[in-house]
Amino acid sequence: MKTLSAYLGIAVLYAFSLLPIWVLHRFSDVACFFIYQVWGYRKKVVRENLKIAFPEKSEKERQAIERQFFRNFCDLIFETVKTFTISPEKLRSRLAYVTPDVSRELWARQANVMGVSGHLANWEWQGLSLAMDFEHTCFIIYKPLSNATLNRLILRSRERFGAKLISIKKLREIFQMNHGRPFLTGLLSDQAPHDYSKAFEVEFFGRPTWITPGAGVLTVQRGMTPIWGWMKRVGRSRYEWGAEILDVRAPSQGGPSADAAQIDRIAKAHGLNQAQAADALALTRLFTQKLEAHIRENPADWLWSHRRWKER
Repeated sequence: MKTLSAYLGIAVLYAFSLLPIWVLHRFSDVACFFIYQVWGYRKKVVRENLKIAFPEKSEKERQAIERQFFRNFCDLIFETVKTFTISPEKLRSRLAYVTPDVSRELWARQANVMGVSGHLANWEWQGLSLAMDFEHTCFIIYKPLSNATLNRLILRSRERFGAKLISIKKLREIFQMNHGRPFLTGLLSDQAPHDYSKAFEVEFFGRPTWITPGAGVLTVQRGMTPIWGWMKRVGRSRYEWGAEILDVRAPSQGGPSADAAQIDRIAKAHGLNQAQAADALALTRLFTQKLEAHIRENPADWLWSHRRWKER
């Protein structure tokens, strides 16, 4: 019975996916009314997060960001459904990659790349277009769903244009494989960590924040080239995205004495030497700074509905 229900649900999703974007926008408008006005989905969390991030803004200004966030959030739901059947040409017409020189430079270097981004704008479409915009073999790190049928559907939709999804549990196997060509590994770095003993503590919107360690640690362990991938909304269901190559040896904000204890903990937790741990911390800070700067410029683009400032 559960399997039958899952297949019926998938059939409905595919039927919706075949509809034009402008029709999906009408469904999104209706969904927004119920999710935001009637249900009030995670409204309290969104308001708490906005108050932490923008204490200098007035209540009216934060409410305007809140309303726009929920409109964007509902559009994102239906844009994700559209992912099941959207063509490369249609995706390209709605998502412009604006830094092709970065891709060409990384390919010319034959560099293995660690791509880091956040839950900005439509990160699903960003991942979908990755293999279209880079010559590299592209892997996207994800956490498998418990529902096997739905998990296969997500894999099929996200891998349609060439990128491969890999479970975070199998990440090290991917790095040990000989791919025959440079590869790019992409992940979202703005989730709260599961294991705080291995996490980094950095400043995010003026508040100490725990960050998942993967991107910084893997970059220095594997000698990869780190890039920051940003994305912004330029119209309804229209986006731009681009990449920026980062310096592996970015300066640390806190200075050696302020960071000594954390660097020592990071080194022991991840089997790094002191220099590698310092670089991993500095890179994690830099990722976080890039994310915060982008959110400040485009505040309604970020996923405010998840609890980012959890108590340890």
